[in-house]
Amino acid sequence: MARKNARLAETAGIELDIASSVAQLYFAMQATFQKIALLQELEGIARFSVEAHEHRTRRGLEDSVDVANAKAEQLAARQQIISAEGMLTQYRETLRALIGADAQSMPAIHPVALPALQETLPPSLSFELLTRRPDLQALRGYVTASLSQVDAAKAAFYPHFDIKAFWGYNALSVGDLFKSSFQQINLLPGLYLPIFDGGRLNANLQSVRTASNILIKQYNQAVLDAVRDVAISSSQLNDLNQQRALQQLKVTAAQTTTDSARAHYQRGLLSRYAAEEARRAVLAQQLLLLDIEAQRLSTDITLIKALGGGYRGQ
Repeated sequence: MARKNARLAETAGIELDIASSVAQLYFAMQATFQKIALLQELEGIARFSVEAHEHRTRRGLEDSVDVANAKAEQLAARQQIISAEGMLTQYRETLRALIGADAQSMPAIHPVALPALQETLPPSLSFELLTRRPDLQALRGYVTASLSQVDAAKAAFYPHFDIKAFWGYNALSVGDLFKSSFQQINLLPGLYLPIFDGGRLNANLQSVRTASNILIKQYNQAVLDAVRDVAISSSQLNDLNQQRALQQLKVTAAQTTTDSARAHYQRGLLSRYAAEEARRAVLAQQLLLLDIEAQRLSTDITLIKALGGGYRGQ
């Protein structure tokens, strides 16, 4: 029965991998749709800027250098749009191949708003969430099957950890933490891995067998990798949440300036050119915010996968 459950868990693991990849591609497409829309607005502003400079040049108020600079900005915006459209095609084709659809059966994907993520992670992510990881379920099944007539308690198979302990490290240093030996890992704050030594486990369970030791070693490494994945992903997501909050403040400030410029233009106190240039600034900040939002979504999906399928509301 344990081996059968392990094989079922392996199948579930494949399904989770595919579902995660589909989600990554889908939301990458949605972020690209939004990026193209913002770039098209920038291109429109650049086009108006070219016309404005050409008009001033014809009146002898500017030289051709200003027109050339404006055209360069317009071409740069068009180049970015072409690049984004190319990425959109790549995402669509990769998604089509992943789900096994042909050109006719591939469903149309239309632009929709990106989902709103919570601004903060849960204060703690307990070890129970790891029990849903299919890869750990599969390996645990094989270990259990190898330990015939031995009560392999659940508590001895999963670590205890509090993810908040890792938020003080950046993604690289968090990864480096897990290069230590298994015994040293237990010294990390907020993380306790009950069984990472096959010999000790066998001694405790009074079942010393080579096959079991190999499986236990594989399982131990898988648990370590799982905790590392959660630590790195959650640390990255926490950093991105902070970046998002700061970037939103920049967008708000730029929007205030844009609104003021528009109001002055409508009252005849400011030229349309100046109002459009103010709008260019807010679009640039919105593009930066969109990039952070796309990274947050991607990292959130990675964290969900690392925890076997979810963590919100758990």
